[in-house]
Amino acid sequence: MDLKSKIGLKIKQRRKELRLEQVDLCEMAEIGSTTLSKLEQGRGNITLNSLEKLINVLGLECSLELKG
Repeated sequence: MDLKSKIGLKIKQRRKELRLEQVDLCEMAEIGSTTLSKLEQGRGNITLNSLEKLINVLGLECSLELKG
């Protein structure tokens, strides 16, 4: 599974745990519905700003490890 798909799946799972509809999450995170829909499907590219908004609203943490 690629990174976009992993992120999208985690966002979708957390949204459902919180019993939020996509439209509600979009409003809370101030992002477009198309952006969220594509993200949850593992398509499209999300900006770091939008990702940060979603993470904050959903109460998630994000870490990044780059290996060389």
